[in-house]
Amino acid sequence: MYRAREHPTILSELKSWSGVEASTIEGTFENDVLASNSLEFAKVEVELEQAYKAAFADTAWGEYLTRRAAEFGVDRKKATKAKVSLHVTGTGTVAAGSIFATADGLRFAAKEAVEITNEGRIDAVAMEQGTGGNVAAHTINTIPMNIPGILSVDNPKAAYDGFNEESDKELLRRFLIFVRTPATSGNAYHYYNWAMRVEGVGACRVFPLWAGAGTVKVNILDDNGRTASKDLKQAVFTYIESVRPIGATVTVASPTPKIVNLEADIDGTLDSERLKEELRGYIMGKGLDFTRLSAAMVIDKIMNQASVNDCANIKLNGGERVASSTDEILVVGEVKAHGFTS
Repeated sequence: MYRAREHPTILSELKSWSGVEASTIEGTFENDVLASNSLEFAKVEVELEQAYKAAFADTAWGEYLTRRAAEFGVDRKKATKAKVSLHVTGTGTVAAGSIFATADGLRFAAKEAVEITNEGRIDAVAMEQGTGGNVAAHTINTIPMNIPGILSVDNPKAAYDGFNEESDKELLRRFLIFVRTPATSGNAYHYYNWAMRVEGVGACRVFPLWAGAGTVKVNILDDNGRTASKDLKQAVFTYIESVRPIGATVTVASPTPKIVNLEADIDGTLDSERLKEELRGYIMGKGLDFTRLSAAMVIDKIMNQASVNDCANIKLNGGERVASSTDEILVVGEVKAHGFTS
């Protein structure tokens, strides 16, 4: 590993190489010349160290990691815009690109022109990319610019499939799996890599021969750690169909949520929302291979909160652990904190 030498080290070396005694005395012409040059050499050393790191995937970052992975055909997945179905009332024409918004200004545009008589449905997409567009149900209720004849708008269901650009950590993990696993001739690794190429896929597990010879099941989660939408499953299926070997029958599915309700006796104050988010991240980080959540795993997350002094009687759906099948994904539901009794 190349390490940049610091200014004092470089200056000391230059002085020893100069052979001029005056160079060791601060304030002399010789010393000032060597000191100024050593500063510039130190800058070059930093740049050399950065160039060294950028050359290897496990230390590269940003554009350098993107280009390194792309050399092997692994492209960084781009951010996507959330989709939503809107219910509008009134009688008139909603032109393609017509804007609807949430109270705090998140905007959505109609995908195509629709004639509305009394009421109707419109498909729209977020104006901005990323997870911020995945707004909750009944939050898109504003028409910023008047649409003649259209009176109101609402989204009966939450927006979905808005994903952030793939992070360096996620890209590196996918890249290393790609180069370290023998994906060939339509084996399980091949299907894994194909599914993970699709924007919006966050985890994947492949079941060869799941329904007999010539069948493959591909289980996926979306990039937010949730059950994949119908659109995302179709996108994965369409891509795999375009690249798979002839003869295989492919099924793309997504595990259904299995709610885990948590109870605990807490000495102190528990931040329930933080605990839920940390457990969600923990479960997602384990991917689809994670099939069991235990009280011991939860205790570690609880005790990481500075406002908690102690905890006891951790219950997950009334027991000490919860397991899921291959067709389920564990999702933390309600968190109840009770007063601590010693």
